[in-house]
Amino acid sequence: MNITESKEAIANPEKLSRSQVLVTVPSGEIRIEDGADGAYLVFDCECLDALPYCRAQCCGLRGTCVHPEEIEHAEYKVDWDEEMQRFVLHRDADSMCHYLNRESKTCDIYEKRPQTCRDFHCSRGALMRGWKLANSVSRMPPQ
Repeated sequence: MNITESKEAIANPEKLSRSQVLVTVPSGEIRIEDGADGAYLVFDCECLDALPYCRAQCCGLRGTCVHPEEIEHAEYKVDWDEEMQRFVLHRDADSMCHYLNRESKTCDIYEKRPQTCRDFHCSRGALMRGWKLANSVSRMPPQ
């Protein structure tokens, strides 16, 4: 926003938008939304289209649970998390998912990923509003 736009916004606050599209992608858009409790990035698009922008932040979330019935046929490594008392996808020393390709920020097991990963979306659903810009990702401690 330049000085002229800023003066216009102050003079006419009703013209300010609480939501601004940052980029349009093939499956939707990525927006920034401003609310009383902060600004959020909202990925209203498919996961693969968001990856260049979100940089796979979900792959650093603590404890990606793997359902017991998936383990028998899994083509990926799981570990037992004592604290959570659940099986989770293997993590590397940097606390990121072992299957995250660090260069492309894509998932090496995307087509065969666990159901937890399939169900997760960072900004869809009643319980998720988006990534709060002031938040940092909660990661598992390095082992």
